[in-house]
Amino acid sequence: MQALAGFILRGRWQAVMLLALTALLPVLNLGGAAALALVTLRKGPREGLLTLLISTCLLLILAMGLFDSTLPVLGLMATFWLPLWVLAGVLRYTISLTVTLQSALALALLVVLGGAIALGDVTGWGRELLDRLVDPLLQQMQLTGRQRSDIEATLATLLLGLCVGNALLSTLLSLLLGRWWQSLLFHPGGFGAEFCALRLGQLPAWLALLLFAGALLWQWPLLANLMPPLLVLYVLQGIAVAHGVVNRARLAQGWLVGLYVMLLLLPQTLLLLCLLGVVDAWVDVRARIPAPTGTV
Repeated sequence: MQALAGFILRGRWQAVMLLALTALLPVLNLGGAAALALVTLRKGPREGLLTLLISTCLLLILAMGLFDSTLPVLGLMATFWLPLWVLAGVLRYTISLTVTLQSALALALLVVLGGAIALGDVTGWGRELLDRLVDPLLQQMQLTGRQRSDIEATLATLLLGLCVGNALLSTLLSLLLGRWWQSLLFHPGGFGAEFCALRLGQLPAWLALLLFAGALLWQWPLLANLMPPLLVLYVLQGIAVAHGVVNRARLAQGWLVGLYVMLLLLPQTLLLLCLLGVVDAWVDVRARIPAPTGTV
C-alpha cells in the first residue's frame, strides 16, 4: 500500500489514470477515488481539482464513444468525486476527522432535503425507480405476494435516503483510505491514532435521536430518508470506538477481525455499532477503559 501511495504522488498522470481506469469498477473504484483524496490532502485542492477534471474529461470521451451517453460519468463525478474532493479539502485545512465527518453529514442531509423538495413525492419516485431497476431482482426471489409488497413499500419510502447514504459511505471510505495512505508515507501510525480518537460530539447525536423519534412517531417519508446518512456516520463512529477500546486495552487484533466478520454475516451488528456510536457522545467509552497495568 505504501508503494502504491508513493506511485500516486509521483506525478499527476499516475493519479489521473488510476482514478479513470477504476471509475466504473465496483469496489476498486473506492481505491481509485482514494487517489483523488490523497492528491488533494497532500498537494492541495487545486491539484486535486485538476486530477478530477482531467479524469472526468477522459471518461466523457470514452463514454461518448462506447455508450453514446455521458450521464453515468457526470453522475459519478457529481455524487462521488466532487463531494470527495470537497471533504478532502476540508480535512486538509482543518486537520480534523471530526469536523470533516460532521461536514459530510451536513452535506448528505442537505442533499436529502433538496432531493425531497425537488421530487415532491419521495415515495412515488422511489416506486418508479424500483419498478425499473429492482423489481426484476425481486421477481427472481421466492417471496410471497405479501412479502414482496412489504419490501417494495419499505424500499420505495427509503430509496432516496438509501441512495444518499450509499454515496456517503463510498465517499467516506475513499477519504479514510486516502488519509491512511498519507499517514503511511508521511506519519506512520498517525491515522490509527486519529481514527481511534474520533468523536463526533453531542450535537449530531441529539439530531440522530430526535430524527429517529420523529420518524417513529410521525412516519414522515422525509424523516425516514434522513436516517440512512446518520446510520452510516454512526456506524463509522462505532467502529472507531471499537478500535479505540482494543487499542487502549491492548487487546488482540482478533477482536477487530471478529467484529468485521460479524458485520458481513449479521446485519444487526450495524445497528449495535450505530447505538454504540451515539451512546459514546455522552459516555466516552474509550476513556472508561482502564489502561493495562504498567502502562502510562
